[in-house]
Amino acid sequence: MTGENTAKKDRDPIFTVCLAIFLVAAVIALGSFVVKEYFPSGDATASTGDTVTVDYVGTYYAAYDEEYAVVFDTNISSIGNDDDIQKSNDWTEKSSYKGLTFKIGSKTMLEGFENAVIGHKVGDTINIYLSASEGYVGPSTEGKMNATGNEIDSTQYVSKKQFSELYPDVKLEEGKAIVFDSKYGFPAQALLTDSGRAVLVTYFPVTGETYEVYKQGETTVSFKANSVGEKLNFDIIIKNPVKVDSDGHIQMIKLELEEDIYITSISGNEITYKTGSEKINEPLFFQIKITNIE
Repeated sequence: MTGENTAKKDRDPIFTVCLAIFLVAAVIALGSFVVKEYFPSGDATASTGDTVTVDYVGTYYAAYDEEYAVVFDTNISSIGNDDDIQKSNDWTEKSSYKGLTFKIGSKTMLEGFENAVIGHKVGDTINIYLSASEGYVGPSTEGKMNATGNEIDSTQYVSKKQFSELYPDVKLEEGKAIVFDSKYGFPAQALLTDSGRAVLVTYFPVTGETYEVYKQGETTVSFKANSVGEKLNFDIIIKNPVKVDSDGHIQMIKLELEEDIYITSISGNEITYKTGSEKINEPLFFQIKITNIE
């Protein structure tokens, strides 16, 4: 019995040391896992093939927080829900906000956006500028019109389908003239014709009256009726446009006429506009903050 007790006592210190070593190793392994999973990346930087999560804000005209910047997209709720931060014409409210996750090199994002995070670590904030050719490239038609002496037909025929797309809230009735406010702000009358397949639209503004069609902050756009006959002659009055450079470019003004147009610059009596989406063929600014790298 004495011999057995002595052997047992000899084994106890060895067992205790082994157990201690095992526990220390387990703690180290667990600690490494926790740090990696929940407190990622002290010095790890993003590279092609990594999956990253970011917070971002995209703006026109200038970097976020700079003068003239207008937000067109963000996943940051404090920015998206702040009515004091100016948003673009085509800004869309989001029901929820969450981090943006993408794989570098997958080409699911703009190339310049993806490449911007390479070499950066969690917590880094990157500001980038993308030229129009590096942004959302697509078909867009640029046009010009005068601020004074514009003309449209006082009476126009459009298909019933086209009319319903332009004026979904105006309910047409066979044989009845319906009075409504047109896209130009002018009062107008609609009458079904051609067995209900077409609509006769007649504009009847008051000569000399001004009709507001756009208001954003201090910027307004109005159409002033000069004369009404076979042709309707009108002026375009733009007050307090926000200039973003010395070449006449302004924060875009969206007018919803027969098609959406975006006024991009004013030079004397000449107004330049484009059609298509607001963000198409526009220089872009992004502020990106990396929140996770895997």
